[in-house]
Formats: sequence, C-alpha cells, structure tokens
Amino acid sequence: MKQSLQTSIWSFPDIRLVLPARALSYAGDSVALVALMLRVSHDGGPGAITALLLAFAVPTVAMIPLAGRIVDGHDSRTVLVWASLLQAIAGVGLAFSHGLAETLALVCVLQVGQAVAGPAWGALIPRIVGDELVGKTTGTSQALIGVATLAGSAVGGVLVGWSGDRGALLLDALTFLVLGLVARLVTTRRRPEPGAVREPGALMAGLRSLYGDSLLRILVTCLWVFVLTGEAVNVVEVFLVTDEVGLGASGYGWLMAAQGAGAILGAWGSGRLVTAASRSRALLAGMAAIGGSCVLMGLSHDVVTLAIGCLAVGAGSGMLNAACSTLIVTRTAEHVRGRVVAALGGTVRGCSLIALPLGGLLGAVLGTRMTFVTCGITGVVTAAIAAVLLVRTKDSVVEAVSH
Repeated sequence: MKQSLQTSIWSFPDIRLVLPARALSYAGDSVALVALMLRVSHDGGPGAITALLLAFAVPTVAMIPLAGRIVDGHDSRTVLVWASLLQAIAGVGLAFSHGLAETLALVCVLQVGQAVAGPAWGALIPRIVGDELVGKTTGTSQALIGVATLAGSAVGGVLVGWSGDRGALLLDALTFLVLGLVARLVTTRRRPEPGAVREPGALMAGLRSLYGDSLLRILVTCLWVFVLTGEAVNVVEVFLVTDEVGLGASGYGWLMAAQGAGAILGAWGSGRLVTAASRSRALLAGMAAIGGSCVLMGLSHDVVTLAIGCLAVGAGSGMLNAACSTLIVTRTAEHVRGRVVAALGGTVRGCSLIALPLGGLLGAVLGTRMTFVTCGITGVVTAAIAAVLLVRTKDSVVEAVSH
C-alpha cells in the first residue's frame, strides 16, 4: 500500500479506531501498574517488586516460539479479539486477588495475552497505513500513549489512595474489553501467506531478519545491553520516590505521569523523522537521555529535581520506542513482521530477567541512590559505544542514509 507522505493518518477509518483504543488500554495499564507496584511494595519490599517485574517479563520470553507464529499464522482479527479477552479476564482476577502468589500468577496470564497482542498490533498497523506512513503513525501512537500514561498514572495513584486497588484493576480490565471490541470492528485484516508458518524456528526467523540488516544488528545488540542496566532501576524506583524523597502514593503516581508527559514530546519528535539515519540517532539520543536522567534522579533530594529527571526519562523513552518500532517495521519483510516483533520483544524481556535480579542486588549492595547513578552512567556509555560503532561501520551508515 503506497500513500503520499502528505496523507493524514487520520484519513484511515481503522486508525481512528485503533490508536485511541490502544491509548485507552495503555491508560488502564498505567492505572494497574501503579496499583500493583504499591500493593506488592507494601506486602514484600524489594523482593516482591522484583518478583512482580519478573512476572511481567517471563511470559513474553517464554512465548517467543509461539507468539510470532500465532501472529503470522492466523487471522489478525481472531488473534487480537482472543488476546484482549484473555487480558480482560486476568484483569478481573487481579482485582479480586489478595496474596502475592495469586497476583504474580494472574500478571503472568495478563502478559501471555500481551505477548501475542503486541506483535499482532505492531504487524497490523503498517498494513493499514502503508510503510511510508509508519513513522508518522508510530510517533502519533506513542504520543497518544504518553498522554494516556500521564492520565493513567495520575489517576492510578489517586484512585489507590482513595479506594484501594480493586477499582483501578477493574478499570484496566474494562479497557481490554474495549480494545477487543475495536479489534472486532477493524476492517483491515492480516492473514498468513501460504507456507509462512512452516518456516522453522519462530525465534530464529525473527532474529535472522534482524541480524540480516547491518544497521539493526548494531542497534538491537546495543539495545539489549542498555536494557540490562536501564531496567535494573525499576526495582528500586518506588523506594527512591517513597522512602528517599518521602512522597506517598499520589506523589508516585504524579511522577509517573511526568514520565508520560516527557514521552509525548519524545515520541512526537521521533515520529517526524523520515530516514533510518535520523531514527538511529534518535534511538541513541533516547538511550543517552534516559541514562543521564537516572544519574540526576539518583542525586536528587527534592521533588522538583526528581520530576525533571522523570520528565527527561519519559522523553528519552518516547524517542527511543518510536524510533526503534519504526526501524524494525520498515526494515523487515511484511510476512515475518509478527515474528520479528515477537523476537525483539521477547529478547528485550529476556534482558529484563537478568536486569531485575541485578537491580535487586545493586539495591542491596549500593543502596537506592547509587543504583540509579551506576545504571545511568552505564546507559550513557552504552549509547556512546553504539554511536561509535555506527560511525565506524561504513556499510551501516551508507545503508541508513540510503533508506
């Protein structure tokens, strides 16, 4: 599907359904994440936080061999409706669960649905708008998600402080029902090409596609290294806010909302980029911004400095995510996009599995603040190394410019 770059993405009826619905779902996720983080931090401290974040990560990794094959091998409408329903059921279960074990098990069920739904939406959206508008669509989507995250995080903190976590989790479940309805209404459908699902090894098919591109080979490898340190701070983030700085549930929610505000700016800017070279620079700039902001947050002793750090982390994340998503989609073949997105998402989550215990260890050995500082410096160094590799690899630079 070829469209002029002057075409508005909102001229596509399916986009007018999909982007707002996905943003609403992310708002619900933000509400639920605040509720769950506060629930387990009260019950079990850093160990419980680590377990919760592992529960978010493990299913995505475990589903790598299946998720990509499901997405590329079945009708997108069927996949998305059932995945949304599964997530809605898990959300209702979380609302009425109490113990840590129940919470972790239901989060795993929730993430099984996400492991399939994420690649399915990622592969369907380019089919709706065409490759030429993927960058603008991705940037707009990420900006809307930033707005949704801002609202959801703020509402989540206030809602939990006011009435507990049940209402917050039921609200998240409702957003999945809405998303499932939208998946049923979308007219554009992605169906498997003959023989596509018979390719051996969903994980290897996705990784072969990534590593067959000289630009993606460098960026994805450095992204994995970056996640190892960047995700480690998630274990101690809530304790930096609540213990070191002394904010409560509402304050934590508002700071997470500041990250959402930053993500709006970062994603909007990244969505305006039109070449692989500029998107690659945006990805690396996002890494550096997140690393530098973690250092700032670790050294902060007041709400204003902490809020600035959160805003900058959000901007870096929005820039990085939009640029990375667009690069992955536009530089891989359409018939393997589900497997590529699943493989990348799964391997990134695999890095998280290492990062989270590392974060718990660093938090115990170095303390909350020094964990932020150490991981932030490592993130900046990783971005710098990636930039040097791109400059020194002439073939990657030439290929990036040509695209």
